Amino acid sequence: MTRLQQIEAEIRELDTKREALVREREKLSVTLPLPISHSFSPSEKIELFLSLFRCRADVFPKLWEKRGTTLKGYSPACRNEWAKGFCEKPRVKCSQCLYQAFPPLDQSAARDHLTGKETIGTYAIREDNRCIFLAADFDGAGWQEDIRAYRKAALEYGIDPAIERSRSGNGGHAWIFFSEAVPALIARRLGTLIVAKASSFHPAMALSTYDRFFPNQDFIPAGGFGNLIALPLQAKARELENSIFLDEKFVPYPDQWNYLSRVEKMSPEKLEELIDNALPEFPKAQQDSDFQLSYEDRVLDIIPEAIQRGLFTETLTAMRNAQLEIPVSKLPANLTAALKRLATLANPVFYEKQRLRFSTHDIPRFIFCGEVHPDRLILPRGVLQAAADLFKKAGGKLLVNDARPPCHHQTFTFRGILTPTQQKAVNAVLAHDEGVLVAPPGAGKTVMGCAMIAARNV
Repeated sequence: MTRLQQIEAEIRELDTKREALVREREKLSVTLPLPISHSFSPSEKIELFLSLFRCRADVFPKLWEKRGTTLKGYSPACRNEWAKGFCEKPRVKCSQCLYQAFPPLDQSAARDHLTGKETIGTYAIREDNRCIFLAADFDGAGWQEDIRAYRKAALEYGIDPAIERSRSGNGGHAWIFFSEAVPALIARRLGTLIVAKASSFHPAMALSTYDRFFPNQDFIPAGGFGNLIALPLQAKARELENSIFLDEKFVPYPDQWNYLSRVEKMSPEKLEELIDNALPEFPKAQQDSDFQLSYEDRVLDIIPEAIQRGLFTETLTAMRNAQLEIPVSKLPANLTAALKRLATLANPVFYEKQRLRFSTHDIPRFIFCGEVHPDRLILPRGVLQAAADLFKKAGGKLLVNDARPPCHHQTFTFRGILTPTQQKAVNAVLAHDEGVLVAPPGAGKTVMGCAMIAARNV
């Protein structure tokens, strides 16, 4: 036998031994879930786990992985899964199947998860559109900075979220727990407030953060379970120090269960009081899409409202081309964030889809109508005056270098006759260098446009 053959034989022997040890570990861990805590019994740990993370009890998702491939995902746990004569996946969705046999998210399911036999999640919204937690998801290279800013903003509202490193180790979740189930709509408003405040001093936070809450919907979508989140503390992930809870320095708590037992749960009364105090002009009872659109757009105003005099007392020169280019390398983060807000708006398509209970997957809640570069912001030219007002509010001044090409003047004669209402609109727009004329069909926008072209002679 060659040395290469000996090595391969030894590797096969080690693989066999490893599999045997893994099976033995799983048998032992059934009676002793990890991580070990000397102050909680196994059953107490499971009850604590369920009290925090079990949102919907009648069904839960389970991780599946296709052997020999990288394919994996979550689907509802079902006793009839792939059973002949019953399961018709993928032709029939699990939520619409006539042969559903969903096991509950109970002590047994939690034990299998905590001991590593399974990896499960929870659907983050109940059938009555309520939830028991709000979790914000952060990933990518800057996830720690983002989650640190989120926690800082939450603390300013009197909330200390529980920070969990995700299963992959390349991201994290910030959990806020409620003492009773609360409307998902109100819980998500809380998350929006926190992200807006975090963005006021951490402008690098992406707008997509607003789309990464669990629950991801205000109302459960028609014919579905809503979005899911993988549950923490799964044994195999814990072995890699993932899916565990971290302190403010991102160091794992030595006793996870003692930490979780001390996590404060927010009462529905405190939640509603916080929302009302943050934006008192918006009654919480309204839920139509137009109200939601204006509410979410108003939340973003928290960012420029945080600007105080003395924040920036210098003079900055911006470049005005087709758009407005503002250098940001010398600007404080608060002012940069406020400038970004000027070009950010709530997406009406998202709220209309949500109102109709359609999927909002890949439809952003907010749209940024500009560009972010390491050294400058590029914003629509229409925000020029608002940008100058922000600099003035901060104690500084914005100068503008007009780099637009010179106009080629023409001679036009307007031969139409404007109605008094049209003339009023034309006069209002001509008083400004930029503007948007909004009028219903048939109001004569084209005619008014021709009148303005003739008045400008360009």
